[in-house]
Amino acid sequence: MKNKVVLKTENVIINASLNDTVAARDFMRRLPITVSGVRGKVDYHFSTAIGCFDPEETQSGWKDGDISIAGGWLRVFFDGEKTSDNYKGTMVIAHIDDSDIEFVRGFPESIRLRIERAG
Repeated sequence: MKNKVVLKTENVIINASLNDTVAARDFMRRLPITVSGVRGKVDYHFSTAIGCFDPEETQSGWKDGDISIAGGWLRVFFDGEKTSDNYKGTMVIAHIDDSDIEFVRGFPESIRLRIERAG
């Protein structure tokens, strides 16, 4: 369970697994955190402190359900996977359990999340 986190809203708990990257390990050290953000076309984005990451661990694009962090932004992707390859330098740190992605798609325009270690 050391790489498991939960994203909590008022009435929903979303499960996610962190990967083994520099950015994910740095993010885990900062937990728990509470962030406020808004819905975009393909993601929810939240302003957050800039953390550590290795440019060699970045990728092009994302999968629906990925969580990324870079440049002071935490992003929770719920759409756009098929056309995301054009986005270079994506630093994916985690992935939401597939069974929970629909909950994310149903979040309101503005949201406040608490992210903490599962357990």
